[in-house]
Amino acid sequence: MLGPLRSRDYRLFWSGSLVANLGVWIQQTALGWLVYDLTRRASLLGTISFAGNMPVLLLGLVGGAIADRASRRSIMLSTLAVISLSAFALAALTVTGHVAIWNIIAISLVAGSANALFGPSMQAVIPSIVGEGELLNAISLNSVQFNLARTVGPALAGLAYGAVGAGGCFAINAGGIAAMIVLIARVRIPPHVRVAAPPVHRALREALRYAWHQPVIGPCLLLASVMSICGFPYIILLPAVARDVLGLNASGLGYLLACVGAGAVVGGLGLSAYGDVPGKERLAAKSAVLFGLTLAAFAVVRTAIGFGILLFTLGILQTVSVASLNTTIQMTVHDGMRGRVMSMMTVILFGFATTGALFVGLLGDRIGVPGALACGGVVILTVAGTIVVRTRAATVLEPSTRREPALSSQSPSTGP
Repeated sequence: MLGPLRSRDYRLFWSGSLVANLGVWIQQTALGWLVYDLTRRASLLGTISFAGNMPVLLLGLVGGAIADRASRRSIMLSTLAVISLSAFALAALTVTGHVAIWNIIAISLVAGSANALFGPSMQAVIPSIVGEGELLNAISLNSVQFNLARTVGPALAGLAYGAVGAGGCFAINAGGIAAMIVLIARVRIPPHVRVAAPPVHRALREALRYAWHQPVIGPCLLLASVMSICGFPYIILLPAVARDVLGLNASGLGYLLACVGAGAVVGGLGLSAYGDVPGKERLAAKSAVLFGLTLAAFAVVRTAIGFGILLFTLGILQTVSVASLNTTIQMTVHDGMRGRVMSMMTVILFGFATTGALFVGLLGDRIGVPGALACGGVVILTVAGTIVVRTRAATVLEPSTRREPALSSQSPSTGP
């Protein structure tokens, strides 16, 4: 389960990511409190979140093309430096009393653009710093550190906000990103196969065509897209559920978010402990089926404890499904296409969820957020169930096809 941590380079990568993500969640929590204190307008929370994620939609695929053409170490170090400086700038503006909504949005756009370029290189590097057969464990452990930070970070933010204020929380994030830069600089990253340097637009067309025609990668990206658009907005829309359905305050919302994070940690640890299982694409599809069923239950549950159980379960299933999809793609994709294909996952997992929240939110205004999320669960259940059936049929058919020549050779024709 912890095999990848025996690798010095992966330990450095994992530790740096954990420290950085703790700072990120501290900043995100403090930023939400600050923006609401400044404006008392919940709509601006969504605006700033969209500003931070919009560059992923616009630049995510470009980041993948760059990751296949340039040094992934240089990309990671330079983009992390931009993110750290952005956090320092936000801290300075807040401490000096010059912070305003427009510069928060501008800084979010700059940091989001750097993150859009960082993500594909970061994901493409993981297979090169772990041993053979350890990729699923490495991706699972990476998911564990992210969700551990998502669970612990907001609690730390609550303590830090009272002690050092919002500016201090932003400075903590800047320091955490700087620590990751130091650790990443010490990671030995083998040179990757660099593709010829066609124009970026042609490189993107090649990647899209490659993914579409791959019998494994295409369905994986489709399933990830459906889950991201129809299912993952549950986290973004959770404040509406907490306030309007359950009558909870901000502390209650923190409890619900902690349930998701705790489930994600359990899912990552469980997947890593189970080992490098065969048929990861089937595991991803089956987990997605259960994810859809659990999300559909939002339509009938009306207690905080019930929602806590559902969210804990969603955290487990989301981690297992995404990690399995990620591993399947990483093990299938050609290294010369890795950066571009993994950038598609970055766009899907981060950009699509934000866009999906807009559509699910509009539907929620008409039928209620729980009902809208339940509809998304039904869509996921239908798509994932279809993939499970087709995968099972292909698995059954393949051995049968291989045996048929042997059977016919052992059963000579007797004639009319």
